[in-house]
Amino acid sequence: MGEGVSIVAPRVVVDDDASGMAVMLSELLRDNLRDFPGRARVAARTRGALVLTAADRDLSITLAFGRGEIVVTDGALPGAPSMAGSWLAMSRVCSGRISPMRALVDRELTLGRGRRLWVVPAGGYVLSVPASFYDDAGAVAERRRKMFIGAGIAAVLVLVVAASRGGLRSLPPPST
Repeated sequence: MGEGVSIVAPRVVVDDDASGMAVMLSELLRDNLRDFPGRARVAARTRGALVLTAADRDLSITLAFGRGEIVVTDGALPGAPSMAGSWLAMSRVCSGRISPMRALVDRELTLGRGRRLWVVPAGGYVLSVPASFYDDAGAVAERRRKMFIGAGIAAVLVLVVAASRGGLRSLPPPST
């Protein structure tokens, strides 16, 4: 996108008498669209529906991505791709504690085929929260410290191996 061009995040629409799962999803969507511009851009361009199902509770929610809005409704839209799992897995997804893509990879969720299957990764991205969002500052600082120590050790090892193989030659004395 060019400079100065901004994307208006879609508004999230949910019924007043919606289920707890629908309310949790709508709040997560609102927060992500407000806090993460990349997710707002993807949501603004996505068209289609995605069904999320808590199979052990027989509860389904449909996210319908359209022009300027995401409509969150109770029930499954026939023919839409779906992600299904236990209520616990769905609550972790709905609260942003685990991304839908991570839950699929870990086999906590299963994927059901439907029309416009490409809405699954887009919806998963829009619903996901960066891991750093839940990390405290100490954990992030500790990971960075370990990364720099590891990089330093790797650099020293590379220099030692290169020197032992004759790959490092002494530089000529500076000319005066």
